[in-house]
Order: sequence, then C-alpha cells, then structure tokens
Amino acid sequence: MKITRDEALKISPDYVAYVDGDYSKFSAIWEPFDKLKRGQKVLTHTPDRGFEIVTVTSVNRNDYRAIDGAVVRVGNDEFTWRVDGCDWAFPIPPDML
Repeated sequence: MKITRDEALKISPDYVAYVDGDYSKFSAIWEPFDKLKRGQKVLTHTPDRGFEIVTVTSVNRNDYRAIDGAVVRVGNDEFTWRVDGCDWAFPIPPDML
C-alpha cells in the first residue's frame, strides 16, 4: 500500500531521514531490520514507487549473499523485491496498522 511521506514520518522519522540521505540514522534502522520475520508488515521505500507498506515474504540469514545481514524480500501483491543493502525496511508497530 503506497503512503505519503508525511504518513511515513509518523511511522519512523529516522527511517525517512535515512532514505533522505541522513546516514547517521543507519543504526536506528539496522537493529529493527536485523530482527524482521516473515509475514511482518514493514515500511520501505523505492525511488520509483516512494514509500510503501509491504509484507516481508522471506528472511534468509543463511545465504552467501548475506554478508551484511539477512537477505530480505518484501512484497505488495504485485511482485517481490529485495530490501537489504539499499533502503532497507522498517517494521511497523502493530498499533500503527
């Protein structure tokens, strides 16, 4: 589900700042990202689609490509894509869904 930047700011100001280029926020998004589980709703961002709430479809911690954490894929009912290594993803607290 696509959301606005303002809606994304309500979920995680640190994640939005990181996406905007404030890489000092990396540790604030890395810890929650490293604990993602399949089926969890997350906030993510892609340059062509903007901010979206999507579902984690797989988390693979035992992969040769997982040199800096898990290989994580998310989906939006159209397709899936990897979010590790670029703009990552931020778990959405259940009370915000």
